[in-house]
Amino acid sequence: MKEHKTRIEKVRYAMADKGIDVFLLGPSSDMFYLTGYGVKADKRLFFLVLPREGSSGENQPFVLANLLYREQVSSLPSSGLLGDLIFWKDGEDPFEILKKEIEKRNIPMGRAALEASVPALFTVPLGQKFPETEFVLGSSLTEPLRQYKDESELEIIKAACRESDRALAALMDRGSYWLGKSETDFYNALQAELGKAGLGSFGAGIAAGANAAVPHHSVGPSLIENGKCFLVDFWAKLDGYFTDCTRTFFFGKPDSEFEKIHAIVLEAQSAAQEAVAIGKTLGDVDYAARSVIEKAGYGEYFTHRTGHGCGIDIHEGDSVNIGVDVPLAAGMVFSIEPGIYLPGRYGVRIENLVAVTERGAEVLHAYPRDLKIV
Repeated sequence: MKEHKTRIEKVRYAMADKGIDVFLLGPSSDMFYLTGYGVKADKRLFFLVLPREGSSGENQPFVLANLLYREQVSSLPSSGLLGDLIFWKDGEDPFEILKKEIEKRNIPMGRAALEASVPALFTVPLGQKFPETEFVLGSSLTEPLRQYKDESELEIIKAACRESDRALAALMDRGSYWLGKSETDFYNALQAELGKAGLGSFGAGIAAGANAAVPHHSVGPSLIENGKCFLVDFWAKLDGYFTDCTRTFFFGKPDSEFEKIHAIVLEAQSAAQEAVAIGKTLGDVDYAARSVIEKAGYGEYFTHRTGHGCGIDIHEGDSVNIGVDVPLAAGMVFSIEPGIYLPGRYGVRIENLVAVTERGAEVLHAYPRDLKIV
């Protein structure tokens, strides 16, 4: 595909700039970004070997994979970009095969970048096969590219966000049906609803009552009850890209302080979205949200960053946080999710994904942020 060819060329320019001879990638988010290959890694060595120079046949990329994955690799739309497909069988030494293929192609191994998720199971044998090689992390080659989404990526993320809005609405429209049901019941129903639209890699923090005061609460048997808040933070992947959204509800009549902190968080979230503009920084966006909460006297109860980059990984790139002086630029996608958490009582978080455009923030979620009382 055209975008994969462009991405590979950009990585090679970065390799030349950084003096890296070869980039070794296992099945990962980076490999998906460059090739569209999305099968998970296992204990069998699988590498995309990307030399710095690509002008001659001997320096074309190649793939080394176990024979089990022949069909998946061969059917990739971008397989024509990957050069030879070398398959090894169980019982063979894939590291020795890798070494011979690199030597046959005269690929320099002075300085090699490793994709960041390559496990020690592979890095230790690599060091033994190539004792003179300096191995460095390959994230410096891909993260600066992945932080800025192209139009094809943005369209997928927008579609994922639309489906997440639809799924949440479908469940919350059941209203009092949820009273007496557990966090796990809601989790399972939301996963199934998203699955109808083809979203996978689902995860969620479903928090009833005081559990909502724990920012990373694990879903459990706690019941959804009248007179309690209900926080729904969930993420899922469509065609390789994540959506991420949070809303906080209340079953029954909330007390005045809950209404107050929900209003504060909503104001903070809106202020951060309005602060998104070319030339400002991720730290500026964090400040816009944090200053609202601090001014209202709840600063100590906002215990995390305002947001995180999102794309192929649910958390990727730079954070929306204090002191992050990364300038905003078109194509960046990140969450804006301030919160207030009162231990033992309740918590409120509101989260949208936004894309940076020349006009400011394009909010990717349409599900209402106002307090919904069920």
